[in-house]
Amino acid sequence: MLAGCGGGSDNGDGNGDGGGDGGDGPSSDDEAWTDVSEFYLEGRVEAWTFVEPSDVVGGMENPTITLIEGNEYDFTWVNSDGVTHNLEIRDENDEVVEDYQSDDVGTEGEEASIEGLVATPEMTTYICQFHPSTQVGDIEVRSE
Repeated sequence: MLAGCGGGSDNGDGNGDGGGDGGDGPSSDDEAWTDVSEFYLEGRVEAWTFVEPSDVVGGMENPTITLIEGNEYDFTWVNSDGVTHNLEIRDENDEVVEDYQSDDVGTEGEEASIEGLVATPEMTTYICQFHPSTQVGDIEVRSE
């Protein structure tokens, strides 16, 4: 499975995956983001796959997500492959913002979450520290 991690480096630019599917996905100014407060993801070595909100990013791998500055969000994810993962929110210096990181989970079907995340402009990336080239996507924070 780790070979898939290395082999998926093109997917590591997975933000490109979001862009590649961009015709179906929302743009950064799409009003659909205004009502979003919860995200549900599946964690696999190959990518983060978003399940909810289904009408905004459902089924997309590593999409760019838009958060509204000052709004509160919950991120819940499920381990979908039995390999250890976590979810971290990082800034442009690749540092975890405000300790927004989930527990490490290595059991398939087990969930972890980041609750009460308040969006700030310094947030630029969501990532798994164990698979940073394949489980990574951009965060855009905009003011309402």
